[in-house]
Amino acid sequence: MGVHGSNDVVNAWKQEVLNSRGKDAEHTLKCCLDIERYAKEHKDAALLGFAYFYSGETYYLLNDVEHMFRNIAQAIHLLGQTGQWELIARSYNLMAISSVNKGNVSAAMDYYLTGLNYCRKYGITKMEISIMQNLGNLYMENGVYHEAQSYFEKAYSYCRSNPDVKENYVGLMASYVNLARCYMLQGMLDKTHAYIEKLDAECASYYEDIDILYVDCLKARYYHLIHNYVRRDAQIQEIVEIINKNVQIMEVFDDLCDFCGLMLEIGRDDVLWMIVEKLDRIVKDSGVINLQRRVISIKIKGYRKNQDNAGYLQAAGLYYELSEIMERENKDMIVNMLYVRSSLERANESRREMEAVNVKLLKQSETDQMTGLANRYRLNAYSEKVLDYCYEHRLPLAMEILDIDFFKQYNDNYGHQQGDECIIAIADELKKMEDRQTFCARYGGDEFIIIYAGASAEEVYAKAAALRQNIMDLKLEHLYSKALPIVTISQGISYGVPENGNRSWDFLHTADMLLYQVKKRSRNDICIADIRGQELDLSSKQEKVEP
Repeated sequence: MGVHGSNDVVNAWKQEVLNSRGKDAEHTLKCCLDIERYAKEHKDAALLGFAYFYSGETYYLLNDVEHMFRNIAQAIHLLGQTGQWELIARSYNLMAISSVNKGNVSAAMDYYLTGLNYCRKYGITKMEISIMQNLGNLYMENGVYHEAQSYFEKAYSYCRSNPDVKENYVGLMASYVNLARCYMLQGMLDKTHAYIEKLDAECASYYEDIDILYVDCLKARYYHLIHNYVRRDAQIQEIVEIINKNVQIMEVFDDLCDFCGLMLEIGRDDVLWMIVEKLDRIVKDSGVINLQRRVISIKIKGYRKNQDNAGYLQAAGLYYELSEIMERENKDMIVNMLYVRSSLERANESRREMEAVNVKLLKQSETDQMTGLANRYRLNAYSEKVLDYCYEHRLPLAMEILDIDFFKQYNDNYGHQQGDECIIAIADELKKMEDRQTFCARYGGDEFIIIYAGASAEEVYAKAAALRQNIMDLKLEHLYSKALPIVTISQGISYGVPENGNRSWDFLHTADMLLYQVKKRSRNDICIADIRGQELDLSSKQEKVEP
């Protein structure tokens, strides 16, 4: 879960939250408040995110949308900081469902898609299946069947990838029901029948009462469409029996609303008004205006069909009043959305600032402070990476070590400040060389490293010779040099295609030996050889270097 805090009392609070969530709202909120206080006192962001999330979830179950949104908004920022990605995905799913219940489809779509992105990025498969089912239903309810079918099929493929049907039957059942219903709404009854058969064959043995109710609503509509009224009426009777067991019918609210439409269509007023009465009581207790409107809409259709003018007018008036309340609620929903957006934007801005600081610190840790070139730390990482790349792609690699001729004498006679300026001047020339194939670093003191990737031996030698000439062109006075009265450099270069087992040290060790040979021989010169130290005679192919 990624929640910090090892205190036994805190762990007990957390377990209490997980045990009581969805069962005892008051106790859950009390535990969350205790955790929140502790987390703030101990500056535990992960624990605080945990508390805000489960507070938000509890307010969602209580239909307290304002408190739900505010807690979830605070949770998302902290959950993102501490890598609790599953809770973030669940947060967006909750906000989306609340938006659907409030009738705000566009907000719901935005939240679902954001949650889906987190699931895909961090591999949260179980939550991804739930969100895809919810997205599919949102499209299906609005008549966009092709998109709905696409999400249902993706969810189905994820469910099928889990061989344990018993563990995964809820997701599999939802996929079959949703696909069957989607095809049924498009008039493709043969495909609807195929998925009903899959339900009976693969899921029926695991059904609980609420699952039977869910599936029977689909079957009743299907059998009516194919004119199998005996099977239809059998499903209706089973639905009535299950509803009278006092199951949690709000879990299949949409399915029962559609089923009520069927009852209205076939004149089963007894079943219609029995279900409407139960739904009416539940949605009033929920306080969700949009759900109340949907039940009243069914009533209005029933009164109109039965020519009950008094009932019709009363229901129509109540529908209008609820619509006005819902309009105000939608404004509140927009305020909540803006609050969430602004909270997330502040969190993102804080994250971006932190990332910028981290990038700056990383760059500082990899950069030689005096010259601005890469330092030894970055050199070590880059050299191994480029060697592996060249080995894998069979590309030539060259590593050069160079230093300033008679630099000790320069430092002793011109002073350390002047010596630093000399090193900086050399580094500036190296910076001009850097490109996608050429990497330069300060090795330490007056020594520098150049790495050439994918260049021919002739190209490497030409670049090295050009660097030597450019440094001489600076005409930095060095009257204490035994090479020339100006600053010069000596260069040792190892070259070749990396072989299995080679490491960057092999190239650098050879380059160091070649540099020693140049110093021993004459200074102000270049020596290039293969990794075994066999010199390559390329000097005749280059233009003569002039002091």
